[in-house]
Amino acid sequence: MKKAFAVCLLGLIASPLFAVQNDEVSYVGGTVPALKQGTIGHLDLIARDALQFEAPSGKLKIPYRRIESFQYSREVAHHLGVLPAIAVGLLKRRERKHFFRISYRDEANDSQTVIFEVSKKMPAVVQAALQTRVPRKVCSGAKKTPCPSDADAWTSSN
Repeated sequence: MKKAFAVCLLGLIASPLFAVQNDEVSYVGGTVPALKQGTIGHLDLIARDALQFEAPSGKLKIPYRRIESFQYSREVAHHLGVLPAIAVGLLKRRERKHFFRISYRDEANDSQTVIFEVSKKMPAVVQAALQTRVPRKVCSGAKKTPCPSDADAWTSSN
């Protein structure tokens, strides 16, 4: 039992080494065939017409006008169980991963979805850029129903 706990603890301490850092973004998955799962790159939020994911293997350009929905979520990075989670919680704060799921239509009018993992400092910036630049009301939830009100239109899930 002590060995298993020590291995879990060591894994949690070393886990930030494998996390997305600073302004890095990881393509977690989706329907874009040109990108491989786990590709690390950067999001260009400065361009006014499109969100651009730039990686050494290539570029993905998502025009803001073609975005149908987006959703921010965060998840605990490691699911440990009750007792290990309590023990680790006493020693350090649990790491969370931050994700953006973006659904859009490509130039051929095919529906596409991408999921990006962003660093813990980026969610507010990415969400603000999407809210500002997407030209029509798009709810940030998974439902494709109209937004209930302007105040609830841009809420994120936890």
